[in-house]
Amino acid sequence: MKSTTDQVEALQNLLKVKMVDVGIEKEKTDELIEIVGRESLDAEKEADAAAVQEEEVTALTNDAKAEKAAADAELAEAIPAMERATEAVNCLEVKSIQELKSLANPPVQCVDVAKAVLILKNGEKRNHAWNSS
Repeated sequence: MKSTTDQVEALQNLLKVKMVDVGIEKEKTDELIEIVGRESLDAEKEADAAAVQEEEVTALTNDAKAEKAAADAELAEAIPAMERATEAVNCLEVKSIQELKSLANPPVQCVDVAKAVLILKNGEKRNHAWNSS
């Protein structure tokens, strides 16, 4: 009986020591849980901010794609006109241009075309006189 009592006392003493160890480990675990909780909140905030930024970027991307599609459509319409204009210019001869320049009072349409050429070719914005052409 005495040995059983001694064993029980030894186990109780061991239990007290182990309970102290368990208490220390519980405090450490609680601290880790608190740290993980804070970091999880920070991660959630960052994830929310990233989601908002992703939505903004997606909207900008969609806008850019729409603008590109519109520009491509305009370009597709303009290319045939540019090719026709190139063909029309290629058929001009120096003799025709000299004849046009020799006109003292050319038709209004000729003056308008000459002005357009001055603007496009030379960047001329002010002097649109027939003599400048």
